Amino acid sequence: MFIRKMAGSLHLLACAIVGGLVSAGHARPPNFVIVFADDFGFDLECFGSPTTRTVNINRMAAEGMKLTQWNTAHSICSPSRAAILTGRYAIRSGIFGNESTIQPHTGDHRVVHPSCYGHLPLDEVTIAEALKPANYTSMAIGKWHLGYAYENTTLLPVGHGFDYFYGTPVTHCEGPPSYPAVPVFQNHEKVGRIGVDIVREDLVYRYADQATQFISNNANNSFFLYLAMDNTHSPVYSPANFTSLRGPYGAATEALDWVVGQVMDTLTKMNLAQDTLVVFTSDNGAWYTPPPTQAGVVGPFQGTYAPQELGYVDTGKGSSWEGGFRVPAVAWWPGTIAAGTVCENFTSSLDLFVTFLNLAGAPLPTGVALDGKDISGILDPSGIHARLPHMPASKFENSGNYTFFYYRGPVLMAARSGALKAHFITHSGFGHEVPVTHDPPLLFNVEVDPQERLPLEPARYHAFISEITAAVEHHQSTVKPVTPQLDLIDYKAMDCVGLSEKQSGCCMQLAGKCTY
Repeated sequence: MFIRKMAGSLHLLACAIVGGLVSAGHARPPNFVIVFADDFGFDLECFGSPTTRTVNINRMAAEGMKLTQWNTAHSICSPSRAAILTGRYAIRSGIFGNESTIQPHTGDHRVVHPSCYGHLPLDEVTIAEALKPANYTSMAIGKWHLGYAYENTTLLPVGHGFDYFYGTPVTHCEGPPSYPAVPVFQNHEKVGRIGVDIVREDLVYRYADQATQFISNNANNSFFLYLAMDNTHSPVYSPANFTSLRGPYGAATEALDWVVGQVMDTLTKMNLAQDTLVVFTSDNGAWYTPPPTQAGVVGPFQGTYAPQELGYVDTGKGSSWEGGFRVPAVAWWPGTIAAGTVCENFTSSLDLFVTFLNLAGAPLPTGVALDGKDISGILDPSGIHARLPHMPASKFENSGNYTFFYYRGPVLMAARSGALKAHFITHSGFGHEVPVTHDPPLLFNVEVDPQERLPLEPARYHAFISEITAAVEHHQSTVKPVTPQLDLIDYKAMDCVGLSEKQSGCCMQLAGKCTY
């Protein structure tokens, strides 16, 4: 493991050294908070952004840990959300579509749209459900994006192990003119619609209020809070009092940072900070399609080899290049994570499921193939909070390295083990070009060449190619066929309940164009 102090030159090869000053004697397992940003790039001051003020996330990093090789499990919204909550690639849960996932982009088959009646299967075990045996109370706030049709609220978080929910079933922008106005739910009850009786910009305050109330109300309980913000999905939004040199995107980023500050301040006020692990990250990399005022940057992860194939750059969200998967991550746990540390180990959003359960002392679900590894040795190096022995990184290891797989829908595009990444198929995030197959695979050392600019000579890496190919074959042998949930499209399945007769009639048309 490789962890270093940000404010010095001390390099520590053993995580246990970092936590040497942590005090013991925690009466209960830690609380968990995930702040999940949307389409967020490397637009944080603590990751080098010169124009966006993120004072609260800076504080998280200064008092906690930056994870500089953190990857999201998928490079687009719905599959990524399924993966972080289940610890499983979305190929296992069916949050993908066979149609249009590797062909020219139509959008309808890569995420859950209002016209999709597919959903995260109810037998999938989420973090919230898995923590129940350890007596955790849980709440999901914000964007769900894992299923909702008609009045079937069992598909919302309250049907997946969460005790409480406040938020939207789909992305905030998936309303008129193409779809009905996006509903907002409190648990099972619809409490309004964006643009009808709820002001979109006010969601920032609503989500912050819900989060702080939940924390305050559960000060004496072990809890899990999943705070999935809309920020910074295009079109970005923020209350009028947030402004930035970076324009609307910067303002949305600073609103997101303010919400993070509200969570941290509430935990501190309630004397819960030392008992709570907070992780900030993003569902996928920044999106190249919107204009610069509406989208983030992918930092150094440009995928600069790609334009040689494409003639243009689209190597962020939606792609299997580093810019689609490599996202910022910060972990804050005062008294356990040493202040100002940087973890340069490979980590991913898949890891949180197993890690949280280990720290909570909750059993792993039986008969479920999990894809993440336990990183509690990184986040809790002294083992103070460990309730179970550390779990193995993977049942199949490549030369001692964990193997990570890059999917686009049902197609395995690439795999990484250690510093080396092998692209078997490449494609832009949202382009219309024909995918390029690479045999032998296109190789990069993404630790020294995160831009994926300098392909390695395959002839010099026969052993690695054999190992990574074997890892892919083994992984694929564990994937059972499931229904592609995102291919379940029917405009008649859209939520038109509660709209006027004219509006409902419009929405029930197969064209799905609502102009109100």
